[in-house]
Amino acid sequence: MRGSIEQSYFELLKTWLDALIGYQLPKGMHPALDGAILCPACSVVHGRCHDAVYPLLYMADAAGDKKYQDAALRLFDWAEYMLCEDGSIYNDSQSEWSGVTVFAAISLYKSLSLHSGLLSAEYRARFEQRFARMSEWLLRNIRTDKRFNINYIAANAAAMAMAGEYFGRGDMRAHARTCARFVCEHISESGLIYGEGRLERDATPKHLCAVDMGYNVEETLPSLYEYAHLAGDDTVMQAVKRSARAHLEFILPDGALDNSFGTRNFKWTYWGSRTSDGCQALFNALGREDAAFSEAAYRNLLLYKRCTHGLLYGGPDYRAHGELACTHHAFCHAKALAQALDEGVCEFERTFIPSDARQGIRFYQEIDTYVQDCGKLGMTLTGSDYTYMRDGHASGGCITLLYSRKAARPIIACATTGYYLREAHNQQLSRRKGELAPMCPRLQIKRGETLYSQMYDQTARIHAHMEEDAIITDVRGTLADVDGAHMEGGEYTLIYRLMGDTLTLSAECRGAELIIPLISEQPENDKLTDDRTLLTETAHLKAAPGSRISRVRPVFNLAPGFRAVEAVISADSGDVGFELTAL
Repeated sequence: MRGSIEQSYFELLKTWLDALIGYQLPKGMHPALDGAILCPACSVVHGRCHDAVYPLLYMADAAGDKKYQDAALRLFDWAEYMLCEDGSIYNDSQSEWSGVTVFAAISLYKSLSLHSGLLSAEYRARFEQRFARMSEWLLRNIRTDKRFNINYIAANAAAMAMAGEYFGRGDMRAHARTCARFVCEHISESGLIYGEGRLERDATPKHLCAVDMGYNVEETLPSLYEYAHLAGDDTVMQAVKRSARAHLEFILPDGALDNSFGTRNFKWTYWGSRTSDGCQALFNALGREDAAFSEAAYRNLLLYKRCTHGLLYGGPDYRAHGELACTHHAFCHAKALAQALDEGVCEFERTFIPSDARQGIRFYQEIDTYVQDCGKLGMTLTGSDYTYMRDGHASGGCITLLYSRKAARPIIACATTGYYLREAHNQQLSRRKGELAPMCPRLQIKRGETLYSQMYDQTARIHAHMEEDAIITDVRGTLADVDGAHMEGGEYTLIYRLMGDTLTLSAECRGAELIIPLISEQPENDKLTDDRTLLTETAHLKAAPGSRISRVRPVFNLAPGFRAVEAVISADSGDVGFELTAL
């Protein structure tokens, strides 16, 4: 008999798997297509869809329904067409990236170790043979002396520990330990894991490093825990617990993950990251000692549920904006739910997580990022100068997240300064191109064809301090173009004041407009009440005296997946600013 929380996990996983089976290609088309899962959003077969073999076998065992077993075996057979002679597997038929072999190997191990009773002798031998070939490739190729993002090294620690245990291979166990200890060396003084990009601690002119919360929470930490648990490595386990506690701070009260400043936040989905696995298995395991982790996992699951209509959509407003759901989210995140269910979902009394009532200033020096909480508002600002991609995450002391505890929802949520297919097979496009725009509040000036903006300025200096019941933040910098070249005469000063349920901003920058996108489910219905006042479903925005709201329009961005109304505040002369009150 399942408890209510476990039942929620089970029902959501079943919903996703039933939807995925509905997109599984039928027999008779061609052996290279039969059993693959076709994505309605991207009109392609995502090569990693075979990762769903494990959750499908879990469901076949748990539900006693042969359709899941049949779907799993057909998917396993199809994956042979993605497999290379060296034991690696391609990310997609049009992508030569083979690092994802590590995730395929983990899926096979879990299938063999937990659900082999569903496999005939022939299929079990084939699963083992493929797992062995992949493991040999991983031993040779995913190593600490090669340039991989840190999530791959962590995942290989888990995969090598699994292969070493399954095949009795000491060399694989040793390599697992090497990978795991390497990842532990990349935990910052604040407990954040860095290396989603360059692996150096001092990787930028500001001596900052590459941190991405989506990959850390949904892939790197879960993998490192898997290794530590299987290998009995208490040193690594203690490092995982310390780091997980630091990352728990970035789970928002509604279960979302604040990845607004992440190096790879072009894949931010508000609930996590597009192609990683999820936090549920890790947080449930840690929840046996601290229920705050179980609470965070469950709230995140409820957010998944809000974004699920058959498949898991890539953000809260995707469906409302007319976007389709990419299968990648469901077949990846199904693995974490299946693992949590296999290991036993914690039933617990509902409790608090750190962000519920947190107050004050948290400064993460290694990423030049402030997390501020005052009254009913929480705000993230960043000056990070790590460049993972052109037109990547915002900088310049921009607000990347403004969250209202009063309404239990975000008012502002910004990922990248532009949107394009940095990983073509791991992102999707919108067909409503006219509304696509950055979701970053920013100062900007356009000269000719060149846009100079605060969000491009990676040299800004930020300082925050408490003043009675308010948090005051001072930002000074120079507007820059998308490549970081500064504008002559583009110096700016911003003063943010966060207090109660109100945020005010005073900005000095000659000739600049202030762009403020406010999240709204129906932005086309948000109207100006006068030339200084905009009322939305999330906030009341009033332009500072001497400035006005010159225009508004509905906008959307696929990362993290919100609709918004974009207000442009301008002044004929003098400075611009606003007062924003959460509703």
